[in-house]
Amino acid sequence: MRALVLFASMLAGPVPPPAIAVQWRSGAEGDEPDASLRASVRELIAGRDGRAPESVMDRALDRARVAVSRELPADLRERQRSLRAGLDEADGAYRGGRFDDARAELAEVLDRLHETPELPGAAASAREAHLLAAKIAWALGEVELAEAALADALRVDPEAQLSVREAAPELVERHQAIQSALLAGRDRDWIEPQLSLPDGATGLSVEIDGVPGSRPLPPGPHFMVVRRDGHEPVAAWRGADQPWTPSLGAERVPNDPNAATATDAIDAIDAICEVLALDLLVVAERRGARVGLQAHRCGAGFGPLWIGPRDQLGEGIAVALDGPFESASASLPGPWPVVLVEPPAGPVDDEVGPVERPWYRRGWVWGTSAGVAAAVVGGVVAGVLVGGRDRAPASLDIDANDFIGGL
Repeated sequence: MRALVLFASMLAGPVPPPAIAVQWRSGAEGDEPDASLRASVRELIAGRDGRAPESVMDRALDRARVAVSRELPADLRERQRSLRAGLDEADGAYRGGRFDDARAELAEVLDRLHETPELPGAAASAREAHLLAAKIAWALGEVELAEAALADALRVDPEAQLSVREAAPELVERHQAIQSALLAGRDRDWIEPQLSLPDGATGLSVEIDGVPGSRPLPPGPHFMVVRRDGHEPVAAWRGADQPWTPSLGAERVPNDPNAATATDAIDAIDAICEVLALDLLVVAERRGARVGLQAHRCGAGFGPLWIGPRDQLGEGIAVALDGPFESASASLPGPWPVVLVEPPAGPVDDEVGPVERPWYRRGWVWGTSAGVAAAVVGGVVAGVLVGGRDRAPASLDIDANDFIGGL
């Protein structure tokens, strides 16, 4: 039975490692982590299962905010695949001489593009569809329809070239003639789009026909998209001369850099997990010389909190990643315990005899001078705090009872 399970797992292929990202808290009590600390955490996480450190994402919040405005959700990715398949089917029908089937497929592709203008490459796909429509019309002797389709293709990409490897030489000549006339009228006929962006909104970017920024456009409809990090994109298929005041898309990932770890912001954690398709999100924070780590298993909960010095990060990563992930809220943003280092007490044994006074309680320390006493005690206390144990200087071997009256 065990051999059968092993064979089945071999057929299924290796199990991909869990997707992990790191989010550092800063501001409030947290200090900004330096680059080497960020790299150390990622390398230690990667070392747990032998993956490349680059596969552990850093700055999860920033990545998620950018992804929301630029990456496609699953339903739009499926539409994009379907659209690509439709273009391939139309091209196959054209090459097979089934012009009516090709035209029907192209009409459906263009309808889908106009319904989802936010699709990456929408303008390029539209140009491809219009060029194919021009080739079909040219093959049928429909010169006016072919020229109209060429004009539609050039409207969304006026600088594009058409090669004789893609179309008949006569059709390429018509393309060049229409393009020359279009470019010649740039200063006279082209229109600056009238976009009115919301007052006070920051971080907005405009993309028209797949090209960033606003610019004069040939008359006619274009693919227009307004993006803002953390928000869903807003898109439209509009004429260049049509005024447009786009509303901001819904914010899916908050902009507050600490919201991802606040106890009342589990929705933000879930949003980061969903957008980046994570299995684990490791939340980290540096406060002075100490580092705090707490992991969240996406869809489950938070694991134990680890707080410790930087040179013990390996231990902290193990605690954070091993779970269990049973807490509904993060404890990392709260107060951290104060670390108190006390010198250990000396040995006590009643049977041995009188207890020897600790060296810092002996009279000679305080009977010489205040400056010497402060220097000696201060140096040893510093050694206690750093080294963790009480060590008297090796050169001090005087018995205080010999000259201070047996105090």
